[in-house]
Amino acid sequence: MPIYSNCYPGCSSSANCLEYVKQNAERGNPASVINCIDEFASTNHMMNIGQVKGAVIDEEIRKKKPIVMAELGAYTGYSAVRFASLQREVAGNESHYYSFEYSPVFAARVREMVEIAGLTNQVTVYVGEFSEQYGVLRGKTVDLYFIDHEKTVYLSDLKLIISSETLAPGSIIAADNVVRPGAPDYLEFIENSPQFSTVRHTIKCGRDGKLLPDLSIATFLG
Repeated sequence: MPIYSNCYPGCSSSANCLEYVKQNAERGNPASVINCIDEFASTNHMMNIGQVKGAVIDEEIRKKKPIVMAELGAYTGYSAVRFASLQREVAGNESHYYSFEYSPVFAARVREMVEIAGLTNQVTVYVGEFSEQYGVLRGKTVDLYFIDHEKTVYLSDLKLIISSETLAPGSIIAADNVVRPGAPDYLEFIENSPQFSTVRHTIKCGRDGKLLPDLSIATFLG
């Protein structure tokens, strides 16, 4: 079991980012919120998926048109706003985005960011470990999972996802930072599982711009 705290690295940046968005974003406009977060992140350390990796997942959303999406790890709400707004655009108002965030501090900020973006009816934020919250997804088919939380629980949470019977053939599991800082046990499992077809996207990562195969996109085969 990993050791968590209520304030991770990037906690102060998260608070400052929310204030920046409050001061500069157009309320009810998800694109404006995302642009403000990207502007803030250009000069501050933020643990967001970001523009480049975000665009890869955007394309998966456009192709899949997911009625149900779920993310594990929300941080400040960048991914929730970015992906939920696109989900609503391509899949309609009947679609929904479930956001699971361990830290109550971050979860509160995510809810506020979502409200500023005008996505309160699209996004539901759950607080606590995914292992204690994922029951809310039972009976649903999750078309796309996005994993970007504590790397040491990527594999255990993947196994929960599989056992929850929320996957259908064609469901997507996108996982960020599988190389840096890394989730080697997750990669070993999912890339060798006959239940999945997996590709990794090599992308410039971090401020050093190093090319790494750091974003995993897995398709559930059944």
